[in-house]
Amino acid sequence: MVCVASFIVWSGFGAILPYLPIFLQEQAHASVALIGVIAAAYYVGTFAASSPMGALADRIGRKPVLVAGVSLYALATGLFLTTTEPGWFIVFRFLEGVGAGAVMPAGQAFVADITGESSRSRAYGWLTSAQFGGLVAGPALAMPLYALGGGHGNRGFYYIFVVTSILAALAALALFVTLREPHHVFTMRTDGVRRPPYRTLVTRPLGAFLVVAATANFAMGAWQVIWSLWLRRLGASMDFVGLTFIVFSVPMLLSFLGGRLADRGNRYRIMYIGFGVVAMCWMVYGSTHDLAVLLVFCAVEGFAYALALPAKQAFLVMTSPARWLGSVQGLESSAMNVAAFVGTV
Repeated sequence: MVCVASFIVWSGFGAILPYLPIFLQEQAHASVALIGVIAAAYYVGTFAASSPMGALADRIGRKPVLVAGVSLYALATGLFLTTTEPGWFIVFRFLEGVGAGAVMPAGQAFVADITGESSRSRAYGWLTSAQFGGLVAGPALAMPLYALGGGHGNRGFYYIFVVTSILAALAALALFVTLREPHHVFTMRTDGVRRPPYRTLVTRPLGAFLVVAATANFAMGAWQVIWSLWLRRLGASMDFVGLTFIVFSVPMLLSFLGGRLADRGNRYRIMYIGFGVVAMCWMVYGSTHDLAVLLVFCAVEGFAYALALPAKQAFLVMTSPARWLGSVQGLESSAMNVAAFVGTV
């Protein structure tokens, strides 16, 4: 159910991602600098929420935090329909970020709760496959929705926002009805033990994971602002912009195979190779204006992430205390989103 809900939420995220910067520029008449501020507001919200929500998931359980986060995300996306005033989009994106900041640590901790050490990478691989399956489905869904709205003006964008909000609301309902937390997690949560200070919780291995999370997401923050606008500057069509997100995401559907490989091999080595290839792709993006080359390396980057992410997530759980896994996931999410915020600015 977590995979299904993740697929639905990421479908909505993927539908909006290529179109929002262009909507803000063409319909809200926002400057590139203001688009950067709006994108940054999402990461401010995620950073502000991740650590507190991760700790809250340790105290009250993963399910209520997950359901509340997805519900808030649905509401914030629906608010996009109410105005074209750019200033309000800072508020809406901040609220979306708060919702995502609740979902990410609670969801990752829940997956760790219900899996064993020998199969954990595969579980994270399936979760990553579901997420990026949604990122494939989102732009593919957005194209006909945009065309259905006439292919220009507010209406095409509004169709995307409405469907995205409805999908997220359905995901929240599905989680509320079906999710059940394991008994051993409830037992740990009611043991009366107080969480140690964060300075004690952040061991040297965990500190290294925070660095990995931050460096990967710095570039992601920058891409969110400039990627679609830059492709349009190079003469790409709206369909091509959406296609780059699909081509990046399709290889990510193989994350379940990356997870299986990580369960059988050296998680550190697999993580290291995957992120190394990702870094190479980023260098290529900055050194060519050839749209075909950019498209090829979008696919290569997707394959590299499919290899690296399940290994990284399971390796992180290996170095974390099970009792405070929500807090650890919240810290990692905070590191990711601080770096992404810096990238957007």
